[in-house]
Amino acid sequence: MPHTALYRKKRPKRFGEMIGQKHITQTLLHQLQTEQVNHAYLFCGTRGTGKTSAAKIFARAINCLNEVGGEPCNKCRNCESILAERSLDVAEIDAASNNGVENIRDLRDEVKYLPSEMKYKVYIIDEVHMLSTNAFNALLKTLEEPPPHVIFILATTDPQKIPVTILSRCQRYDFRRIAAMDIVNTLKKYMDEENIKYEDGAMEYIAYHSDGAMRDALSLLDQCISIGDLLSLKNVKEILQAVDREKLFDFTDALTNCNGKKVMEIIDSAMKEGRDISQFAADLVRHFRDVLVVQISGGDDFSAETTEKLKTQGKNISSERLILYINTFSETIREMKFAPHLRTAFEVTALKLCVPQEVREVIVKEVVVKEVVERVSSKNTLDQEPEIETSVINDEIVNDDTTKESEVFEQSSNDSDVIDKVVSNWGKLCKILPMPLRSWCANAKVEKDNGLIKIICDNETSVSLIKGKQSVIREKIADNFNLSTPPNLAFEAREGYNVSGKISVKSPSERNTTQKMESAPAVQDEWSSFGQALVEEAGDDSPF
Repeated sequence: MPHTALYRKKRPKRFGEMIGQKHITQTLLHQLQTEQVNHAYLFCGTRGTGKTSAAKIFARAINCLNEVGGEPCNKCRNCESILAERSLDVAEIDAASNNGVENIRDLRDEVKYLPSEMKYKVYIIDEVHMLSTNAFNALLKTLEEPPPHVIFILATTDPQKIPVTILSRCQRYDFRRIAAMDIVNTLKKYMDEENIKYEDGAMEYIAYHSDGAMRDALSLLDQCISIGDLLSLKNVKEILQAVDREKLFDFTDALTNCNGKKVMEIIDSAMKEGRDISQFAADLVRHFRDVLVVQISGGDDFSAETTEKLKTQGKNISSERLILYINTFSETIREMKFAPHLRTAFEVTALKLCVPQEVREVIVKEVVVKEVVERVSSKNTLDQEPEIETSVINDEIVNDDTTKESEVFEQSSNDSDVIDKVVSNWGKLCKILPMPLRSWCANAKVEKDNGLIKIICDNETSVSLIKGKQSVIREKIADNFNLSTPPNLAFEAREGYNVSGKISVKSPSERNTTQKMESAPAVQDEWSSFGQALVEEAGDDSPF
């Protein structure tokens, strides 16, 4: 005889055999007993929780010739016909491959005909959320008012994708994930029926990795029992390529104690055993979650021995640190999908968490400050030019934000007095000009020339730059002296004329260097603001 998969061989045939769905089976049994059967049902929930099994049991129970208390007898001709899948009145449709509107139109034509041998026609539509929009629309009217001899049972793992118009026409039943201990007890029962020896730890490990799905647990068990006469925990771990849970406990303790050497040894040991690094990270995140759950609520999904270990470990780790571990490693798992070397990405994350928080903050500050100092020093070195008397400029620019425009000059109604004050207080006026115009003007000299304010620079480039912004200068003068018409400006390029008014003889190379400096913005404010921003951002984007 060919081998039958364990999840098919052990599929429940009565509502009483279903595991972990008592809230649903009791309701369906009551409807069958009182003959208050609805025309459409929606069974939704995660994989392997019994949706299709419940639908098949319901189809037999509604057509059973000898039902007792709502349960099918599984012995009459109707039950046997349905069990053998040769009945024409019970159809199981895969909506994933029959999701077009044409398929639903064919179904709509079929439901008009009476059952050939049974009381009801039952249509089980699996993965119904895969139907197209047009297919759902074609199903609406039939689903709302089907013939009295037709019952629809829709099954899905993603009810959010089903239109509200469909949901409102069905009785909805949500299948829960099955508790780990219920799965363990069921697996032990099946192993006893198959006369296979096992270790309790092996059953708990399979249940733990089934994630609440009975079918997953039976598939894993079917895979493991082929290894020999005794199903041991060691064999299960070898077959599933899962990380020994003791390693997860040890790894967590090493992280908590900031023992980087121990962390690296555990990772290396797992890799030498052939474990997958991505699976190791996923198991680790789930372990952190288990510790957190037991720490907060006590937890009842684990064996007594495992629960005690989780409680003991939870006493040494705060909830905040566990949440940090979960978030950090979850992000690492996403990054590992694109990392060139998975193990390196995982190890770097683990070593980061081994550094205490207070130490990380100190290191980050030291690194950032050192980087800022080096970059500013490098910038100043590049900017070292032939000596120019710029101390006046720096003194005039400092603390410009604290100076109010209204306090720069005293008010005057005499134009000549205004020009004199502008010439004598040119440095103060430069303070209220925007950058980079402030820097350019601070390097210039001003004179009174026949009712005009003449701005003198030592090169044509500076003259052109300031002349292009002369409207800003005139506006500031007018604002400070309440002038309707500010005085006009004149410009002159006078070679060798610096801000002190002294004439100095310069070589062509010196003149070119000075020209570059005067035509560029001042760098002091720019670099200090850059350094401040870098320090402020260091706490969130630290390299540690």
